[in-house]
Amino acid sequence: SRGVSVEGHLFDVTGMPFTRRVQQIIVDVASPAPKYESLGLKDETGTTDEGNGDEEMAPSSEITAAPSLRVEGWVKAKSKPALIFIPGFNSWLQHSLETFGQMIAMTQLAQNVYPILYEWPAAQVLTYRLASLMSASMNNRKNFLQLIEGLRSEGITDIHIITHSMGVQTLMAAFEDVDGAPSPVAKCFGPAPTLTGPHLSSGLENRLVCRSITLLNPDFPVAPFIERGFQTIRRVSSLITVVGDKGDQALFWSSLINGIFNRLQYSQPSPCDSRKTEAGFHFEHRVGRHIEEMCISAGSGSERMILRQTSIEKSIENASESNGEQDHWLDLDVIDTTGLDTNVNDLRHSAYNVNAILLRDIEEIIVTGKRASQRSSLLHRKGNVYEFCHAPSFVKM
Repeated sequence: SRGVSVEGHLFDVTGMPFTRRVQQIIVDVASPAPKYESLGLKDETGTTDEGNGDEEMAPSSEITAAPSLRVEGWVKAKSKPALIFIPGFNSWLQHSLETFGQMIAMTQLAQNVYPILYEWPAAQVLTYRLASLMSASMNNRKNFLQLIEGLRSEGITDIHIITHSMGVQTLMAAFEDVDGAPSPVAKCFGPAPTLTGPHLSSGLENRLVCRSITLLNPDFPVAPFIERGFQTIRRVSSLITVVGDKGDQALFWSSLINGIFNRLQYSQPSPCDSRKTEAGFHFEHRVGRHIEEMCISAGSGSERMILRQTSIEKSIENASESNGEQDHWLDLDVIDTTGLDTNVNDLRHSAYNVNAILLRDIEEIIVTGKRASQRSSLLHRKGNVYEFCHAPSFVKM
């Protein structure tokens, strides 16, 4: 069978494949061997090869008469950003495609980004710690690097990244420093863009720009995230959002299981390894559940920690200091979804593809690039923590 693949065409709002009517499309399809005489091909003696259909075509004939497509009045599509989604634990390929596809279908993101799923060996229930180790394996890091380099080679310049649950461990492993230097994946990106644009300096024009990183219910220990994990992603993106739920049951069990594994001295991936050690059994706090811990204490000696820098966030930090709070908040936005009760199951771990309120906020992050303090659907609670301006179902008028 034969087919024609058209690359670079532009879909407009109506779904039509062209932005304007093209003047002419000409498709030349190779004919069977007996009809090649009409092409006027000549053999090595200079005579026209009439051919009777029984002889094999010369290699040069096959190349000369290859199928071709020519479009007159073509409109070249502008490159859109790429949206990379990294699913979580116990999410096989079909399930990941369905959930990611539903998230794209319930928003207008398809008009603004190229949706790309990065599927990694996410394992299943009885192999939780193995999945965590796989996320930091060299093969997984190389595969993610290959994806990033492939997007860059295809002309993509802007990248958005969304992770869910344990998918954040794949992201942290990819950006983990190597011998004190940025990882190969981090080197593909330029410095974190400002609110007005990337402004890449000379020699960095071929670097990618990471427009946003959104961590949905991240299954990642708090201590190593604050110690070094946050710094590795903040150097490439200035719009980092953590979406969490204090009632997340999946992350409760993750805290318990990881606490048991650590007590039994099972090995854990290097991105999740903390310099802080606690004697005996303890629950290992996870970023997606302990969302109000995204800060460092005053005088902790973490001079390299990147703190909130914009004028809006400085006013918040000053207000916290005036209230006697001694914490310095990380330069990221924390969205607390504990108050949401519409299309949120009892596990409270996977509402990102069904809850319309959360979906609209994710879409606004990607399309507009606004911080939480600038998005009208959110209310500031304290520090870098925000919640949705949405009344729970039990509220009566």
